[in-house]
Amino acid sequence: SCSCCARPCCAAAAAPPRSRRRPSSRWPPPPARDRRASPRAPSAALQAARAKVSEHPESVETCAVRGATTYCALPEWTGRAADWAKAVDRVRSLAPAAVAARPLTVRQRVEARYGLDSDPSYDPLTTPGAVTVGTRWGGNRVPEFSAGLASVLVAGDEKAGGEVCDGRVVTVMWLALGAAPDPLGDLRHVRLDDSTEGGAYVLTPTSGLMMSAGQTTVVKTLLQRPRTEVAAQIKAHWTELTRPGVSTVRAAELLHVPATGLGGAEGNSCVA
Repeated sequence: SCSCCARPCCAAAAAPPRSRRRPSSRWPPPPARDRRASPRAPSAALQAARAKVSEHPESVETCAVRGATTYCALPEWTGRAADWAKAVDRVRSLAPAAVAARPLTVRQRVEARYGLDSDPSYDPLTTPGAVTVGTRWGGNRVPEFSAGLASVLVAGDEKAGGEVCDGRVVTVMWLALGAAPDPLGDLRHVRLDDSTEGGAYVLTPTSGLMMSAGQTTVVKTLLQRPRTEVAAQIKAHWTELTRPGVSTVRAAELLHVPATGLGGAEGNSCVA
């Protein structure tokens, strides 16, 4: 029974709840139409512009010189040169004075022909001293860039740097990581499998390079030693450490790292 005094209260209490569903001859109702316009294919002019910036970024870049390095950035990225310079200076600081003074050109590249959401690996440049940087920065991109830069200082250009597989890998990786705030952490981040043990592929903005288990052991040992001590050894033996064909075992001996247990092929990562 209803305790209300007025009949409308009782009527309201007794009445069944109204359905929230609008009357319809179809249930469930048909899905609402997406009224958004379907994406249009890029125009011929846009495709041509994307191809131009992808194939010839220098045609639209602005370059600025800082010391021995020229930084060439795409429009809207010119403010990033200061961040690139910090990474360049760290790597240069570990090389002998004559090597640290070599002219370099950091060239920003983008692959826009297939859309702007990709994160490509670029073909290595063959211009001496040219170093690729992409349109993403921070996190893992910093040690990846540093590894590419170090390979150019050691081998001369990106194509030659990507082919390094002998004892020079030790020098490349120590230059890339030795002055980083967290060298061992960056060693993990720059490797494809996020490891610090065994062999692994090292990522760079271009073709990358391989580290053998023996090379990994030597680099880890060096990264755990005082930076100034290792830097002095690297500079003192630079000519032999960067000679094509030097073995990883020999690099370890020059840097006072135990050369036993570095694996076959004298510790190198070269594939026969």
